[in-house]
Amino acid sequence: ERDLDWQQEYKKALPHACVPVLATDPLYILYTSGTTGKPKGVVRDNGGHAVALKYSMSAIYNIPQGGVFWAASDVGWVVGHSYIVYAPLIHGCTTILFEGKPVRTPNPGAFWRVCDEYKVDALFSAPTAFRAIKKEDPEGEFLKQYDLSNLKTIFMAG
Repeated sequence: ERDLDWQQEYKKALPHACVPVLATDPLYILYTSGTTGKPKGVVRDNGGHAVALKYSMSAIYNIPQGGVFWAASDVGWVVGHSYIVYAPLIHGCTTILFEGKPVRTPNPGAFWRVCDEYKVDALFSAPTAFRAIKKEDPEGEFLKQYDLSNLKTIFMAG
């Protein structure tokens, strides 16, 4: 089984002292795709990026602390990196780490299954993902199999 229970894993964790850092210290470096030339390393700092992500979770995405936020993106892209790894955790939310495509994993109901199983409040993805789902499930038959009553908003970009 690939899914891990947070509480069970947390019980196994060993304490570790926090390491103080400056707000201007680098948080990460991600490289651009290189489609317009040589890939460039983009450096984000700790403080400003954390503040912007925290602000966006309430002011833009309207996610309550304790909510479940799923950015169905690639963790190697800036949106995925920011909204899978950092923003939900900084805001006090549960985040979903999903490996797979919106279709054929095993079917076009994969997104809806995850939303149902984890009671996702908000889903952030690319329009391409929803086009792929609609192409394989034009009548929404897989969608109808799941309880999506927790899913309040879907955000799209890309």
